[in-house]
Amino acid sequence: MSDQQGGLSTSQVSTRNAARRLAEARLQWFATVQAREFLDLGPDELLHAGPPFHDIVDIPAPILNAACAALMFEGRTDDPGRARAMLLAGDVGLRSAQDSGTVSPLAAVVSPSMWLHAVRDAGSGEALACAPLSEGTGPAQRFGLLSPEVVKRLVLVHGEIGPGMARVDVSSLDLFELAAEGLASGDELHARVGVGSELLAKRLQQLGLSGEAGAFMHANPQSFLNLWMAACRCMLSAAALERDGDLLVAAGGNGLEFGIQRSGSPGQWQTAPASPPVGPALAAEHANRPRLPAIGDSAVIDAVGFGALALDAAPAFAELLDPIVVDEIRQAASRLLVAPHARLRRHVGLDASRVSPGQLPGVCLAALDATGEVGIVGRGIALHPASLYD
Repeated sequence: MSDQQGGLSTSQVSTRNAARRLAEARLQWFATVQAREFLDLGPDELLHAGPPFHDIVDIPAPILNAACAALMFEGRTDDPGRARAMLLAGDVGLRSAQDSGTVSPLAAVVSPSMWLHAVRDAGSGEALACAPLSEGTGPAQRFGLLSPEVVKRLVLVHGEIGPGMARVDVSSLDLFELAAEGLASGDELHARVGVGSELLAKRLQQLGLSGEAGAFMHANPQSFLNLWMAACRCMLSAAALERDGDLLVAAGGNGLEFGIQRSGSPGQWQTAPASPPVGPALAAEHANRPRLPAIGDSAVIDAVGFGALALDAAPAFAELLDPIVVDEIRQAASRLLVAPHARLRRHVGLDASRVSPGQLPGVCLAALDATGEVGIVGRGIALHPASLYD
């Protein structure tokens, strides 16, 4: 069936309308909130990245490590073995973060006491999304590690930094201003977020963030990433309100499968086996480590049109990658992104109906050690599984 808009089918018109909703979302970072209250997250629930797992025994080691660290942070146990037993016995449930309107980076899980960035579309009043505060550099839960240092970092971020952030009125901070400056200065807003992070720390200082929380934000070159994840998830949620068409409105990996959702069926995952990110190792000793297949909800950034679909904005990062893959993704971006964004001066909104086997969307992604022993071992691009677009 077609309509009068240039002979487009009803589905194509809906896809364009969903993309416009995405591009016209009026992002507002309105608060720093605690998961247990804002999400009504129970004491026996944890949220993980990507689509749901089919069976607890399938959960990759990095996510099990992260979940154990979360239980220890929550004070449920101080014994890693006991934490693991609780998870494998089903005493604590793991469910998809995106199914709760939240996005979680890499192998990280969200637990009730964690603090979240909360972003809404001030235009529609309906779309909103959350993401946990960034842990910064060094030993971190999102890398799938389990150690006393990781638990201490969680205590610092969610015991000290989060409450400090919650006392600051962030509603006047313009997220598009930070994103635009990053794009103009060599960030593609996923693998590279240094410019946005520096500006974020300065803006928060101007808004009154000081002390340990202010110092932590100034020292964190990735602080903008999680906030931008929430922003992108919010834009996708605005697009999902169309409830028709083929615009991508969710994307993420759980270390086994990669999943997407379309605007015509929000809340319904399409999944396929994930592949690991392809790209350089962080160090020579990591070159032969087994890489975990695509993991993390940060894929929502690329689904909007940044990250891998904005490599033209980050030539320094693109030079580190396979030029054939970079060229294919650049061609894909020109074909798949369908709505102009007035503030960011780029096209956004990924039309899944336009994906072809030779022009698959990609995700800028850190590569994690599949065994959960080393943490991050490299970085690169993970392509969406072709079977999702058959």
